[in-house]
Amino acid sequence: MLKRVLDKEKDIIRAFAKEIVDSIADGRYEEIAQKVDDMQDWDVELLKEVIESFKEDNELGQIDRFDVECTFRPVYKDGSVYQQESFYYFNDGSGIAYEYALTTNGEPNDLTLSFEFHFEGDSLRVIFNSGITVL
Repeated sequence: MLKRVLDKEKDIIRAFAKEIVDSIADGRYEEIAQKVDDMQDWDVELLKEVIESFKEDNELGQIDRFDVECTFRPVYKDGSVYQQESFYYFNDGSGIAYEYALTTNGEPNDLTLSFEFHFEGDSLRVIFNSGITVL
């Protein structure tokens, strides 16, 4: 579990996501399972298989690290802009869902990393609920 600091949850989640994205980029999938409280239906082998197969099928050399700038910046008809990461607060106040669009060479590659962070006292319980999804 992550230490929860009131009104700093986004910063804590973003720092955690950086660790996970960098682990994926470096192929250190086992570290992900060690950092997550509940992998749900995922395990290290499945995660590795999904990502590595996706890279191979789409002829991608790598997944970018978190600090690689996303160069995809469309502005939509309603004036909104593309967001590489999204935070969704649960209606009942029990946590936050987080999504991060993975990139390759700064461009989205159709893989999205998803987590849920459940508030448990002064902690955030990290759940790899839908894990990696392909858009």
